[in-house]
Amino acid sequence: MLAAHFRTRFSTLFLWIAAGSALLAGPADYQAPGGGSIQLQAEEGNRVKVTSDYWRLEFDLRNGGALDTIVFPHGSGRNLVRKPFETAVDRWSDRNAPSVEMKSSNQGNVLRLEFSGRMGAAGRQPGPVAFRTTWILSPFMARADHTLVFSEDVMASSVDIGTTAVRGDLNEFGLRTGPTDDPDRRKMAPARFGKVEGEGDEFIAEHHAPLYMLFFHRNLEGFDLTTASDLETWETALAGRGGAGLYRAAAAGDTIQIVRRPVDAPRPVRIRKGEYTFGYYLGLPRIVEKSDRKWKHLSFGNHPWPSDAEIARWAEAGVNIVRLHNDYAADENFWHDGAWPPYDEQGMAEMRRVIATCHKHNIKVVPYFSIHEFHPKAQGYSEHEAEWKRSNDQLGTVYHNHVGKGEFGAQMCPQSGWLDRRKSDIEKAYRDLGFDGIYYDWVMQLACNNPKHNARLHNGADGVIDLLAWTRRLIGDRGTLILHLYGMMPSIAFENFADLVVNMEEISGAEKWMRMGEAPIVTVLAESIPRSPCPSYRQDHARERNQNNISQLVLLGMFPWSGGTGGPVYEETLKLFRAFKPYKLEEYRFRDAYSGAVETGWEDVYGALYSKSGHALVVLSNTSSNARKNIVWRVKPEMLGFEAGRVAVRDASTGKEQTLATSALADGSMVTDLAGYEYRIYEVRPRP
Repeated sequence: MLAAHFRTRFSTLFLWIAAGSALLAGPADYQAPGGGSIQLQAEEGNRVKVTSDYWRLEFDLRNGGALDTIVFPHGSGRNLVRKPFETAVDRWSDRNAPSVEMKSSNQGNVLRLEFSGRMGAAGRQPGPVAFRTTWILSPFMARADHTLVFSEDVMASSVDIGTTAVRGDLNEFGLRTGPTDDPDRRKMAPARFGKVEGEGDEFIAEHHAPLYMLFFHRNLEGFDLTTASDLETWETALAGRGGAGLYRAAAAGDTIQIVRRPVDAPRPVRIRKGEYTFGYYLGLPRIVEKSDRKWKHLSFGNHPWPSDAEIARWAEAGVNIVRLHNDYAADENFWHDGAWPPYDEQGMAEMRRVIATCHKHNIKVVPYFSIHEFHPKAQGYSEHEAEWKRSNDQLGTVYHNHVGKGEFGAQMCPQSGWLDRRKSDIEKAYRDLGFDGIYYDWVMQLACNNPKHNARLHNGADGVIDLLAWTRRLIGDRGTLILHLYGMMPSIAFENFADLVVNMEEISGAEKWMRMGEAPIVTVLAESIPRSPCPSYRQDHARERNQNNISQLVLLGMFPWSGGTGGPVYEETLKLFRAFKPYKLEEYRFRDAYSGAVETGWEDVYGALYSKSGHALVVLSNTSSNARKNIVWRVKPEMLGFEAGRVAVRDASTGKEQTLATSALADGSMVTDLAGYEYRIYEVRPRP
């Protein structure tokens, strides 16, 4: 184990986090292969820097080890933080600590940092409260635990945990309130989203601890905060009652102030002697230069099983991964969550045929699992329902997710024995049936107060993270993990473990047609994990609705999925996949419709650009149902990825090619026509 102990003076240290080290303290195993490396650099008496392939964090040892820098090199490259993350009790703060001790340890690509000391007042006068701030960092996740140590009872009016201020351009936000503020009996606490309106806008103001907060600059960078499983400490531990805190976000000048204050009382409250730990996940998106846009994804079930001929058609269109998604059918012939075997003998034979045929065509197959749902007809349900169920009332109500005349399953809590049962189910299916990875639905944190597995108010965040890290170990570097994050229950901390994210389901049933710029912020985020948005599920104008969506998503570098056994939505999806099949998009740098790389003369016709050395793809798309003629389009030559005096421009749909001066790409010489919802690819190559 690499370990270093720092006080006010220490030697310059550079640590490369390597495999084979001793275990980290604590029961959770966050180890997960892939994702790259973590580097730790500590400078004498000064700063600690932690760098992954996606971000850089810096901690100030002169001021309590406070986090004061978050930088995404493939985002803007600028610090997001305007005021360090500060933990304080009244006038005593970790940033005023007279001295700080630092400890570090690592296992594989997981780093543990601990900063401890005594909070101080102005002038670094020590106070009655000690602190211990622990960060667990990996390429996939960042977890903070702020422990306050009261050696005696203390009267205090305010307690801050990681209060900070960030750049004002992180002006799109999201919020999931805590269960107390959700009037729905199931306490699902769906998120609300918005955009900061300007100076003085207080856009978050809560007295109960939220489950989740998001602060983001669309298409560029940002972060979110997912509360760890122990909600009880945030909610009642210090003041002895709920609702005594202040969780606030407001625009002030060129900053956004973020206050997280479990105690905010008009008169001092007595905080009892003891230790109190406040945990959360800092969701840092895995922002890269080139997202791995190789995935073309469909789903299938057993009504009917896809034929060998249909699977061959998938391969011809460029499909490279499919999921077996069979969580309900009215005739009860479906894979009941938690059941084994999932089908009768004939069904098992058909499933094995489909998997083998897909492998013959180099198509990966992953099975669907719900993290939270356990079907009452599955083995072990009746014996464990009372212990494992997720509940939120004194009656211990079980929440069944009904559909048609049946159900998908009942909601279980991943902070219970259900987590080990779920792992056992998944491992058996993965190893016995030859799948190529896993697909998870219900990837979310939900509040629970079931005392049969945890007497304290909690949510499932820690269990979800545990499962995701375990799954990455199960499938290894060669396996593929697809995560479905419902947009009203998002978490960057969760989605970071994915190879592909399925999202946008929250608007899949909307009557309103999506327009350009209306894709949800959590669907878009930044250049990070590739996305496979849900299609429109509506049956009225099904083809046209999905043509509309595709015409916009193609400009955002996203490829929606569809069911894989026929219908107009399926055909439109295969058409999209087929158009991009010739190109290894993971090799290209992508600039979306809002980057300015491509411009057109029509307000509803947009362009995007894929570029690499020696080759570029210009994507033009008409997001209107009406045909557009004589569309003048321009490309910024400096964004092509190569320099040349002349270029060949080939229309991929017609095969027509022309050679012209590179300047023609920018001078208004390029003109095309597009039918309603039509998209077109132009290949650009240098010519002598």
